[in-house]
Amino acid sequence: LLGVAVVLYAAGAAGVWAWVFVGLGALVLAGILAARYTKRHPHPAAETPPPPSAAAPAADGTYRVLVVADESCIDPAFPAQLASHAGGRKVEALVVAPAIGSRLARWTGDEGQFVDARKHLDDTVAALAAAGITASGETGADDPLQAADDGLREFPAHEIVFVTKSGTGTDWVERGVVDTARQRYAVPVTHIALPAG
Repeated sequence: LLGVAVVLYAAGAAGVWAWVFVGLGALVLAGILAARYTKRHPHPAAETPPPPSAAAPAADGTYRVLVVADESCIDPAFPAQLASHAGGRKVEALVVAPAIGSRLARWTGDEGQFVDARKHLDDTVAALAAAGITASGETGADDPLQAADDGLREFPAHEIVFVTKSGTGTDWVERGVVDTARQRYAVPVTHIALPAG
């Protein structure tokens, strides 16, 4: 602040041309910072996926599923779909609800996407618990792969399930998120598309 004050004082004492040079310098600096910021990906993918420590079934006989969901998963068929690969074992789920928002919302600090993600998370965990599935959850990064990476670091899953709901505008399948996840992780990756409503 002191340096800015000194430059402004010197520019004021030197005349109009000094103000022109100070303004041009500020514009160039702002342009460089903007160009550098826009080149950065908001959520870069992890350089290496988490170690596939959950590839083998756990000794306690519990089948652990990491659920990455973009909406509330309250469809009555959803718990049965989750349990369909468990082979009759008890199912435990960690639900990660990505805080999906626009770039503008991230720039302005809008917390609306986190409120929505928390609601989707609470609804999904409650629906799974009502169906007899032990479930917990957390909100995650808006990049679904980053959200899965973060979930796997604390939850040794046997399977990763990406859940989308038609009509929500999420394009994880079209963006190749599910295919990329199948190549990235050593555990099975499943996509469940829930009906709208």
